[in-house]
Amino acid sequence: METLLKKISESGLDASSVSGEKALTFWHHIHQHVATTPQEKAQALIISSEYQAQLKQGSACIEELRTALSLLMLPQDAELILEVRHCLADRLVDFGEYGLALHEYIASSTIAVNNSFIDDYVLSVLGMGNLCDAYGDHTRALRYYQKIDGIDHAISSRSLRLRYKLYMLACYIELNQIALAEDLIKECEELSILVSDKVLSGQIMLYQAKIYRLKGKIGEAIRCLGGVQFAAGNIHSDWLSNMIRLELGCCLSLVGKLHIASWVLESARKKIIGKGNPMLHLRLCNALGSTSEKLGDYKAALKYNKQAFQVESSQMKKIPISELGASQLRRLSRFELQLKLILSEIENRELKETTEHQKHTVAQLQKDVFTDPLTGLRNRRWLDVKLKELLNHDIPFAFLVIDIDHFKSINDELSHLVGDKAIMNVAHELSDYFQFEGASCVRFGGEEFLVILEQSDIHQAKEYAEQYRERIYLFDWPQILGERGLTVSIGITLHREGENTQRTFYRADKALYRAKANGRNQVCCE
Repeated sequence: METLLKKISESGLDASSVSGEKALTFWHHIHQHVATTPQEKAQALIISSEYQAQLKQGSACIEELRTALSLLMLPQDAELILEVRHCLADRLVDFGEYGLALHEYIASSTIAVNNSFIDDYVLSVLGMGNLCDAYGDHTRALRYYQKIDGIDHAISSRSLRLRYKLYMLACYIELNQIALAEDLIKECEELSILVSDKVLSGQIMLYQAKIYRLKGKIGEAIRCLGGVQFAAGNIHSDWLSNMIRLELGCCLSLVGKLHIASWVLESARKKIIGKGNPMLHLRLCNALGSTSEKLGDYKAALKYNKQAFQVESSQMKKIPISELGASQLRRLSRFELQLKLILSEIENRELKETTEHQKHTVAQLQKDVFTDPLTGLRNRRWLDVKLKELLNHDIPFAFLVIDIDHFKSINDELSHLVGDKAIMNVAHELSDYFQFEGASCVRFGGEEFLVILEQSDIHQAKEYAEQYRERIYLFDWPQILGERGLTVSIGITLHREGENTQRTFYRADKALYRAKANGRNQVCCE
């Protein structure tokens, strides 16, 4: 994509200056006259299809994505093919073509496994589970989501990991499995702290309200709904705002405020009707029918119940639920061994590359490619080599993940220049404190740091972490931040014998989630 954007810029064109119908004309020109390779032409079509979707030109959008697919070939274009197929599946679902969407999910899952793309495999399985949810078979949907459990730690996107857990949470709530839902929502809350997505955070609060309602705590549910904050302007926030209205209407109806409930649901109806989301439409009709019945308006209740029946019947006819049965689940089960082999191959390849490229690695070190330019600490490239070395020599180690608390607010309120100074001082204190043999300090990215402590047990690691946390807390921050202070949260785990580094980092990350969720400025062990 960078190559295509460079060609556009060299042509004297500006992709950011167009929208709507003009954007379609612009990207058609790029496809015909600027893009030269099949991959570049496919990328132009993908972007054009997004504008087609915004303009409600569903057939044209789908056709452009299919044309993009025809330009690409396996295995060299596997990553781009998966991107196109995911977009195509989403559009097909939007326009009610569930059977065709399922075929895209099936094809994507096979391509993803054959080419070792874990996140894309997860997206495909989630898509199949979502179709079961849309059909109303939440038990079957849960079986699909549970197929991801074994590779949860290998999902590289925290946002995707949170979405997968939210889908499972929604199923638990629909199936009235409250104890499981309460356990899972705590994990979602911890993970959301590091994801920083207002829509996903709002979704967690929506599901918390549903749990409160199912437990009879209607007041708590209403207060929870009132605390949801999110930025409007995209399809996900529209879905969330409408779901909040529906849930609020149900809660008000349960406490006898029927006229207010009716008004809230009516405001939701104006937002939902015509949007083309049958699942929201079904929930709306059921809620309006129940409220109308309680108000004694049986004619309206009957009308809404008939509408709900029609929507549900239409959904059941369109969704190929028979193709999502035992045979499809068995097909995914056959992938499980292959997925385990993929994770194992990644680890073996890392170890092999360490041996084969040892001389090259030394040469790269001499050129300072393993140093973070801002802080002088080791960088992620060095970390990869170090972890391979530790695994290759069976050296036990503790893993500390360190994150600056509320760092975004420092950048926003005091400028990025001040933020960089804060990072540099945290890094300096880190290298100054962990300068003994067997300790390695890494800037992992942004405001996040890692420390590896070789031959250390959990008690030693926790003691070092606590002393460093206290050192940062007592640092002379007023000279840099004015009246503000600065703290860090730290998650700790020990590497386990035979475990790959992805899983070790995942467990340390979970400990960091807890430290953040428990109030920050503290150390948590996995």
